Amino acid sequence: MDDELAELAWYKLTPTWIDVDVSGWELEGGKRDCHETFSEIPERDVMLAKRWANQVIGRRRTWRLVEDRDFEHYEAGHRYA
Repeated sequence: MDDELAELAWYKLTPTWIDVDVSGWELEGGKRDCHETFSEIPERDVMLAKRWANQVIGRRRTWRLVEDRDFEHYEAGHRYA
């Protein structure tokens, strides 16, 4: 049953400011956490942020890019589960 719930959980991974002068990532959903930026190279930063989020969640997720009101973030799982 827990595996089913984990599979249905919805997650959002957003680049954001986690402190006044510290950029990073915020993970929302079944689990919530923040982490500083991983790399100065944007493509590598995104890749490492997704890897980190998967570790926090405890399983590999498929992340998709979503644009909402001109802001980009990544989502995984089912939003309306």
